[in-house]
Amino acid sequence: MKKVLYLTILVALSSCGENIEQKAAEHLITAQNAFQAGNYNIAKQEIDSIRILYPKAFEARRQGLELMRQIEEAEQLRTIAFEDSIIAKARETFESIRGKYVYEKDEKYQDLGIYSIRSQAVTRNYERNYIRGQVDEHGHMTLISNWTGKAYVHHNRLRFSVGDSYVETDESDSRHEFTDLGIAYEKCSFTSRTDGGAAAFIAANRDSRIEIWQLGEKYKFQMVMNPADREAIAQLYDLSVVLSAIQEHQKLREEASRKLEFVRSKMNGDSGEEQTVQQNQ
Repeated sequence: MKKVLYLTILVALSSCGENIEQKAAEHLITAQNAFQAGNYNIAKQEIDSIRILYPKAFEARRQGLELMRQIEEAEQLRTIAFEDSIIAKARETFESIRGKYVYEKDEKYQDLGIYSIRSQAVTRNYERNYIRGQVDEHGHMTLISNWTGKAYVHHNRLRFSVGDSYVETDESDSRHEFTDLGIAYEKCSFTSRTDGGAAAFIAANRDSRIEIWQLGEKYKFQMVMNPADREAIAQLYDLSVVLSAIQEHQKLREEASRKLEFVRSKMNGDSGEEQTVQQNQ
């Protein structure tokens, strides 16, 4: 096969009658063999060598450009196949765990549905101090701190600790306080960008005793996290990882599809580089 390929290239280049074309052909043959073996980086390096070392080897450069487009097409097809396999595995995982969660979506007001754990529903925990979680369809997780007491603590941050290890959230930019029948209620929300790694910390310590500080400007309140809440948030974090992976790899697949479309458009028409090579011949 290598001999046939070598003779084919030499015959195509013989009309040029120049030694540089024969030298450039050697790089082209190496590039072809590397391409067929799936070694795309080596193939591209050999094509670049033709352009750099033999700028006057017009026929070799033209064939190298055609091969480069085939390589780019193959690269994007390989990427698409890889991303499809990752997405399929992530969706399979999602289907295996989705029964653990409650899904809610108000079609009139919400663009994305929300997943939560039934035991953490607000209607079941109205007068309890606890941390609940929720995850949207794109995998974005939110921790929500709920405080109920005779007086406000005006908390805006959280600290979670296990022994000497701890994480602390940023200051919440989503807070709500109100009083009902002499009882103070507070709620603070922390997204994955502001939770300081708290959701991951809870998931990693789901079987450990976790202490929580609800921190305010002047006051703080400490409590031990309910084991059921630990497990609920850990399960929601697991869901967020799966849904985020699906979103991330879908974006990578879409990007590869756009690149493939662009490469194939170049294959169907002359690019500026090819026109330059033709003009120099």
